[in-house]
Order: sequence, then C-alpha cells, then structure tokens
Amino acid sequence: MPTLRGTAVRWVEDDCTAGGVIEVQFADADGVVHSVIDKLPIFFTSRDDEPSRSSPYPIPCPLEIAIVEHLEGDRTAIDLRWMESITDQVRFVVRTADIET
Repeated sequence: MPTLRGTAVRWVEDDCTAGGVIEVQFADADGVVHSVIDKLPIFFTSRDDEPSRSSPYPIPCPLEIAIVEHLEGDRTAIDLRWMESITDQVRFVVRTADIET
C-alpha cells in the first residue's frame, strides 16, 4: 500500500474507543499544507507505534493513499484512503518524491 509522507503536529483530543485523535499535515505539489484530523488507528497499524498526548510533536506519520495518475514532472494525483482533509477533500496532486511504495 503506498503512503504519503505526513507529519503528526498535535494531539487534538482523547477518544475512549480509539485512544486519541491527532492532526496530521502534508504538503501538496504546490507547497500548500493540508490537514487531516482523525483517530489514531487510521494512521497507525500498531498500538506500539501510536503517539500519545505527551509525545514530542511533530512526528512522522504516513498517510495511506491510492495513486490515481502519474503526471508530468515530479507530480502524482492521489486519493487519501480512509480519511479526508478538514476541507472534505480526498484527491490531491502531490510531489512524487513524497510517496513511498
């Protein structure tokens, strides 16, 4: 599953069912920063890797994506999986170098 390089920037709130909610940011190909706010299990597959309220933010946080189309230059159209940005957007054009496969 490909992932997009993201950064967890803050603890948003405690969540009794999922441990917590965090904000993760990533940049698109034009350098615009976007935010996703969701529960920890959306971002981390192992509870051992999950940050906590007291973790030293920012920390690396990969975002699961689906690759839609490779574009000219260092650009790729992607869809976020299992989440959307705080503006309800799921499709973005990002730098290909920020994608890990």
